[in-house]
Amino acid sequence: MVQDYRPLPVPESLRDINIPKPDEIFDNLYTIFHDDAETEGPQEVEHFNYHQDLDKSLLSRGSVMGLGFGLMSPVLGMCTSMAIGLMNGGPATIMWGFLISGIMVWFCSLSLGEIVSKFPMELHVSSAMLAPKKLKLICSWYTGWLTLIGNWTMSTSITFAGAQLTISLILMANNDLISETNLIFFTVIVFYLVVTIVGIVNLKLARFIEIINKVCVYWIIYAILFIDILLLFFHSGKYRSLKFALFHFDNSLSGYANCFVSFIIGFQQSNFTLQGFSMLPALADEVKEAERDIPRAMSASVLISTVSGFIFLLPIMLILPDNTNLFADHKILPIVSIFTQSTHSTFVSFFLVLMILGNLFFSGIGSITTSSRVVYSFSRDHAIPKHEFWTYVDPQSVSKVPKYSVLLSMAVSYLLGILALFSTAAFNAFIGAAVLCLCSATVLPLVLVLFTRRRILRNAPIKIHYKLGWIVNITSIVWLLLSMGSVCLPSQVPVTVRTMNYALIVYVACLIAITILYFRWGKYHFTLPLVDEDYKNLTSIMESATSSNFPTNFAFSKKNDDQTSTPETVFDADVELEMGMSSSRNSISKEPLDSYDVTTGGLSMPTLIRSTSPHVDTNIFDSTDEFDLGTSPRSATMSTKEILGDQQRDNPFDERQQS
Repeated sequence: MVQDYRPLPVPESLRDINIPKPDEIFDNLYTIFHDDAETEGPQEVEHFNYHQDLDKSLLSRGSVMGLGFGLMSPVLGMCTSMAIGLMNGGPATIMWGFLISGIMVWFCSLSLGEIVSKFPMELHVSSAMLAPKKLKLICSWYTGWLTLIGNWTMSTSITFAGAQLTISLILMANNDLISETNLIFFTVIVFYLVVTIVGIVNLKLARFIEIINKVCVYWIIYAILFIDILLLFFHSGKYRSLKFALFHFDNSLSGYANCFVSFIIGFQQSNFTLQGFSMLPALADEVKEAERDIPRAMSASVLISTVSGFIFLLPIMLILPDNTNLFADHKILPIVSIFTQSTHSTFVSFFLVLMILGNLFFSGIGSITTSSRVVYSFSRDHAIPKHEFWTYVDPQSVSKVPKYSVLLSMAVSYLLGILALFSTAAFNAFIGAAVLCLCSATVLPLVLVLFTRRRILRNAPIKIHYKLGWIVNITSIVWLLLSMGSVCLPSQVPVTVRTMNYALIVYVACLIAITILYFRWGKYHFTLPLVDEDYKNLTSIMESATSSNFPTNFAFSKKNDDQTSTPETVFDADVELEMGMSSSRNSISKEPLDSYDVTTGGLSMPTLIRSTSPHVDTNIFDSTDEFDLGTSPRSATMSTKEILGDQQRDNPFDERQQS
């Protein structure tokens, strides 16, 4: 007997359900804390008077997110610093420390993101805009230098960790190939090679960085899947229980009697991995909609790193060998010992380490990119001696890269690499100072936001909900200060000359050097960022015209020799102002001032037309320039200054200090 099977009817309520796409999941989570300014009123984004030398459309939001994911790669960051977590608690510290750090760093990215949304530039510009008038220069100076030093040292730590992993890979086949005496020397050689490769990519192949950053996301995700699956499949011993993988705590190797202190020290591992989010604002000059794309890319990259990192670490904890056997060989990193002791296969372990090293390529490229852009951005305000050298961009080049800024960032890494030859403790201190500098550079603008009672962020394109803003900001500041404190603690006791943590000493030395440089150079040469008043005045005209029922559809026409006008183009104020959300000024047309007319109904006035930007230079108007509205329904005559009225406020950034 043949049964007649028919599909069950689907209820109408289920048919209307839309399954969200993967990228929509992060956007939905993102909106839990953020407001959309478009639904509340006009957006206010600060524009700055810098010439646009870099390619404004080089990076998309997805590319910035990929670059951030590369800088915060859990595969490279957590694996190369695994020793810290293993000594200070083991699985419980590693798993829960990373999860807690991920959530707190996400709060930090949300807090910093709304500042970048209001002031879409590198962080020293944000501090200048947020600080009181008397403190603008010094707040901007310290924020900029701490950001720069943090980027340099973080870039060095990423590439040096990759060099250590490369040496471990070489020693897997033959442990006697490199002696203990020459280990640091060969590590530095590999480090130099890595820095050179990623630097050349930034110099010669910058036009492909958009693609490289997107490929980075896929590489890290596939690396996580391959490493986890292969470890679980080829593991030769007994598997640990889920309870062990999540809750086992053993800090006997650290020497600390207090478990809480060990757990706090374990945060060092996660802080080294996830602090890269604060390096992304330096890319604002190469992102078309920096006020939206960078904040969203920051928070999304932190979320992806946190979720993928937790998934990546769990199988490693399930096959974790005994701690006492992981530190027997000081030549290779503990993660390599975990692979070899778990799989008992050199071939499989070799492949797993190669998957991690693939992350080094993307992370290294991204770190040089961000550090060089900080040099470029900070030098535009004359903060670094020979500033005109570091801001040079060859106008004939295809990539539009500040090549001397890239070379300077590479040179700093080379110098720090030499330091490792003389003292590994001193070199590690600079690596720890990277987190200290980046955290303090992030804390400064966050504290300044609270001093303004968050009112300065009103109508920013992206901001945290009002009721949650204070909570998220204060939580972010407390977490960053806690992170700074944990980085300064030694990972083992009793402390010796070699195991002592000198990060705090290096950080204080950096602060002293920054202060001396301020009084010797910065006080006389460093200038505050210059706000683009042209854009402000044009916006004021449009708002006044809109409130007075003036037409906002401008027709531009060019005068012929017989004084007749021929139509050239149409300027829709609403559309063009929306398109003009750029942080840099573009070039001005060389046509004579009186060769154009701007007509809107009966509105007529001479003006200056920019070739590629809607910004209008209102300096060409004086009190005699009039808007003749004789043919409009509201016949009147108004001067430019009357239209601007009180909106033409004094700009505290108008007077730039002269060297």
